[in-house]
Amino acid sequence: TSLQSYKLSSCARLLPVLSIVGNLLVLIVAFKRSSRMKPPELLSVNLAMTDLGAAVTMYPLAVASAWSHRWLGGDVSCVYYGLAGFFFGMASIMNLTILAVVRLIVSLNLQSPREKISWKKVKMLCLWSWLYALIWALFPIVGWGRYGPEPFGLSCSLAWGQMKYEGFSFVISLFFFNLVTPTVITLCCYFGIAIKLYFTYKKSMHNSHRIPNIVKLHRRLLLVTISTIPYGLVNQWLDVS
Repeated sequence: TSLQSYKLSSCARLLPVLSIVGNLLVLIVAFKRSSRMKPPELLSVNLAMTDLGAAVTMYPLAVASAWSHRWLGGDVSCVYYGLAGFFFGMASIMNLTILAVVRLIVSLNLQSPREKISWKKVKMLCLWSWLYALIWALFPIVGWGRYGPEPFGLSCSLAWGQMKYEGFSFVISLFFFNLVTPTVITLCCYFGIAIKLYFTYKKSMHNSHRIPNIVKLHRRLLLVTISTIPYGLVNQWLDVS
């Protein structure tokens, strides 16, 4: 009905605005406290950049198409839209995976006076996530995989229907390297953080009646971890599917 269409279109317009505003706030806060930032925090900034990039490059055309009930672009813009979505999606997945690994490393070295994750390493990891995403996004352009309209005809992405017969190896590789592997790594890292907290807390109870600062730090890290697991897993699934 027209009322349902209006509600869906309004929601489609509101979500991009919230995404852009939210991620811009993250970047502004990071810029203001850049002198006090720790290296691992750069990964959160990088993640905000991937989400902001997707919102700016994709949502305007998607909202306009949803409002008109049809894809407003042509074949070239369809390829552009699919490439942009796939590129930023892969960058986000790799960033979330790297973030999980870095959090595990940090949790294992909270008592170490030496910084295990340097600025140089984090910058290289951020750069690698973008390069990795770019390589995968270009594969359909050179013939391995394909971009095309989605079933509802309102946007474009990977042409899953066509790749069932042409480019099935791309689908299998994509599923294994960009969904299964990152998900397993992410879950293992967060499970390792939880195990580390458990043994640290258990050890502290044998030595003192007071909970040490190291346990409090592990608790905070675990709370952050638990709060980001659903977002990370859902984001990985949506970016690939």
